[in-house]
Amino acid sequence: MSMAPATADERSVVVVGHVCIDENTGTDSGDSSPQRLRRSAGSPAFFMNRQLRTVPGVTVSVIAPYSDDFVDLRSGVPLLNPATPGGTLLYRNHIEGDVRRQECFHSQNADPVPLTSSYARALAHADIVVVAPLLANFTPEYLTAALAETRPGTLTMLLLQGYLRTVGEDGTVGQRDFVEYADVIPLFDVVVFSDEDLGDALAVADRWSREFPGRAIVVTQNRHGATGFENGVATHVPAKPLERQGVGSVIGAGDVFSAALALSYRESRDIRDAISRAHGVTAGFIDGELVAALAA
Repeated sequence: MSMAPATADERSVVVVGHVCIDENTGTDSGDSSPQRLRRSAGSPAFFMNRQLRTVPGVTVSVIAPYSDDFVDLRSGVPLLNPATPGGTLLYRNHIEGDVRRQECFHSQNADPVPLTSSYARALAHADIVVVAPLLANFTPEYLTAALAETRPGTLTMLLLQGYLRTVGEDGTVGQRDFVEYADVIPLFDVVVFSDEDLGDALAVADRWSREFPGRAIVVTQNRHGATGFENGVATHVPAKPLERQGVGSVIGAGDVFSAALALSYRESRDIRDAISRAHGVTAGFIDGELVAALAA
């Protein structure tokens, strides 16, 4: 039996990408000892699911490679595919105030999940599809095949971060040129990335929005808000000022922003309104994280 399309009050979101395990040490680890380690589920899929499942009528499904060690963390991520042998993609974050040094392990176990008929059905009934890789191993061919399963009107969003990172043999994470941009960006309605991940981010986003008209390119700018570009027109929306306490206190904030942006932009197709509403949701998330940290 085929699945019925969602009603006006129901929205189905499918996230395709990676999940990971975060190991955080440093000043965000909960006390003054830099040696203490906190191990938890991470990734845009994890934080987006946390946010989206609080919205009435929204259901989330995730397609991402993982192993049993991720299951052990009881992340609550609604993964459609089974676990595979080996270790889940792991990021070790060494945090000191606003500075984060990162290492990555188990990348050899993080190939994109092969598309099957059941995953294709999930994509075909999605109202929103978010592609959120943490590594640059989602080829244009894979993306084209996956997005070909979506129906007309589905909002497609790319979180660009994984394409802007490279992982050395020793696990060191560095910056990467987005060499396949011309084959990837046209596949999406919305592309989101941080000005911390790409030099001259605003100029690049402006150029992409002119080169690929009809796409919304959104650059998040931390406490300075975000700027959306459409057809070469920039729309800056400042964020609500917040008291920040280190990188760790807002880990996941960008993913929460993207989740709220996807829902709002699908509803209004107004980039200023969507960014403004996403800022409000993100501010609530950050406030909640800070309260939780103080109570711990």
